[in-house]
Amino acid sequence: MSAGGDLLTIINALVVARIKRGLTQEHLAQKLGVTRQCLSAWEKLTNFPPSDKLFAWAKLLGIRFVAMDLDNPFQDATENCATETAVTA
Repeated sequence: MSAGGDLLTIINALVVARIKRGLTQEHLAQKLGVTRQCLSAWEKLTNFPPSDKLFAWAKLLGIRFVAMDLDNPFQDATENCATETAVTA
């Protein structure tokens, strides 16, 4: 997968996590210190968050990033699933 595809996967996972947790864009944007319009642009992929905001966004939603071993992509698929959502990129 390309870097652009990885970012698309990550942002889609963040949007789904926000919705599942019942958070509004306004509430999450406040927590991130950005405007709702800014977060909306990130979610629509019309603009991209800086890395510090991307990691803060994930942390607020309980998402952690896991590097995938392409030789064995399913090796740790169930690890830590009880408390966190893992995004494999």
